[in-house]
Amino acid sequence: MANHISKRNETGAAWILRQLKQLDASHLFMVPGKLINAFMRCYPRDVQAGPDEFPVPIVTACETGAAYMAEGYARVSSAFGVCLVIGGPGVTNTLTGIASAYTDNFPVLLLAGQIASGMEMRNVLQDSTQSGINQRDIFAPVTRAAYEVKEGQPLSLFLRESLRALKGAERGPVYLGVSKEVLTSVDACRGEITDSVSDSWQRKPVDLIKMRSSAFETFIANNQRCIILAGLRGKTPETSKALIDFAEAYGFPVATTLSAKGLFPEDHPLALGVYGYSGHLRAIEALKDGELDGVILLGMDMTQWSTMIWSPDLQPPGGVIQVDINADYLGKFMDVTCGVVADSSAFLDALSEYYHPILAEGRNVREPWVQRLMTTSRCMPIGDESRHPASYVGLLQTHFPDNGIVSVDSGAHRSFFGHYWVSRTPDAYLSATTLGPMGWSIPAGIGASFAAPDRKCMVITGDGCMLMQGMELATAAKYQRNVLFVVFNNASYAASYFNNKENQADLTDIPDYDWCLLAKSFGIEAISVQSPEELEGMIADIMRKQTPFLIEVKCDNYHATPNTEYNRRVKAHPLI
Repeated sequence: MANHISKRNETGAAWILRQLKQLDASHLFMVPGKLINAFMRCYPRDVQAGPDEFPVPIVTACETGAAYMAEGYARVSSAFGVCLVIGGPGVTNTLTGIASAYTDNFPVLLLAGQIASGMEMRNVLQDSTQSGINQRDIFAPVTRAAYEVKEGQPLSLFLRESLRALKGAERGPVYLGVSKEVLTSVDACRGEITDSVSDSWQRKPVDLIKMRSSAFETFIANNQRCIILAGLRGKTPETSKALIDFAEAYGFPVATTLSAKGLFPEDHPLALGVYGYSGHLRAIEALKDGELDGVILLGMDMTQWSTMIWSPDLQPPGGVIQVDINADYLGKFMDVTCGVVADSSAFLDALSEYYHPILAEGRNVREPWVQRLMTTSRCMPIGDESRHPASYVGLLQTHFPDNGIVSVDSGAHRSFFGHYWVSRTPDAYLSATTLGPMGWSIPAGIGASFAAPDRKCMVITGDGCMLMQGMELATAAKYQRNVLFVVFNNASYAASYFNNKENQADLTDIPDYDWCLLAKSFGIEAISVQSPEELEGMIADIMRKQTPFLIEVKCDNYHATPNTEYNRRVKAHPLI
């Protein structure tokens, strides 16, 4: 390894990469360019896989896809996603991806190479500094922090604070632009920052004073028939385990938002299912139940979808407790009885510790009530299964590995899978439900496959989404990812079709493109089917494949989504 850069003489770029790898970022997602040559030189030709001390670089079709892949990686990994691009057009191409990570609270480091500090105010090519398009200010509203490191400034301090902010009080993306001089300079005095950063990520706050207040104690004592509604802001493996343990210990029924689908196993005896958009009948009826006393909102993302358009059902007679790691989020979008600043898992542990006698005694009251709630069917009936797109959900689930990861896109197919797919773990169902960018699931699913190479990934997408991010099939093919792509081709922007039936057809129509032909052009095997029966004889063999495969599902666009209650609420809010 003659070209391997020693730590004593390492450049700023090499030092950054080494710190990222030490913090368990195994991969980074990038598009090459001159402004990041300093990073690319850390991967010499005679070391094909790259030095072990650096993240493995994954070259994507477009920077937008790189940002989405980094988010998909972050959703499945315990670490964080890294997106490496050039300043200027490279960075601006990532904007929607970074905004998606911001609105859904996932840690993605957007790392950009910039022009030399000494070349500012000269109108040089791709100037994105304060003298150019000023991309720091562009990204400040959609990141937890946005920094730029110039010549003479301490790189180690800027990187440390950038990484700390990824998983601060609010998790989310961070932008760090680094000038050419800083990336290429050798500085033997740069220290190691990983221990300090790791320590800052381990904090799990819980406001015990608030949890032992009279208002909180009154709620717990008087609200025996209580539902826990868990959301995206608490969607972690630690919360999932704590929630299962707590619910089983005291017999509490649990619902989740669509964004937190899988946080609580949906086939668990205490599972009410999804509440809000694509909500399950059981969860919706449970929160309308006349015997319901109170609700605990656990890491709840208080969005239009998650709250069923701010439904009054979320404010039962006994009141509402909201638990969130950020004090500023408590009561921000809806009045609550008592807001508690706490990590979701730490809250459940403390609740069990301090209120065990009351909770245990209340189980006798809850059990018959919960049994009655569970008599309501979870899902809406599909109808004509021979033609309905939702009829593919059960077939795919039957043959999909139990530990697999499904990445679901924006469109009518999201509603079908959100409603009929059964998810059991917090990292097994991925979907960008706040910003909702079309095409997201394609690169996000590929990114997830790098975070969990031993698990099969499946992307659920549509023809409209393929128009936006379908070129990332090239990335899946290049790196031979174990990803199954299922494209629902209804020759339509179906989610918009229902709102535009009286308008010009070409506003929502899409030509019937041959998505199998596109896949095959990248060397990916593909088939097209027109019914579940046609797929049934092939699906077992397809699922066993360890390389990319695409299934194009030809279907109609007129099937209504399972959103009866949500659609009723929409009609009551004409401004939505």
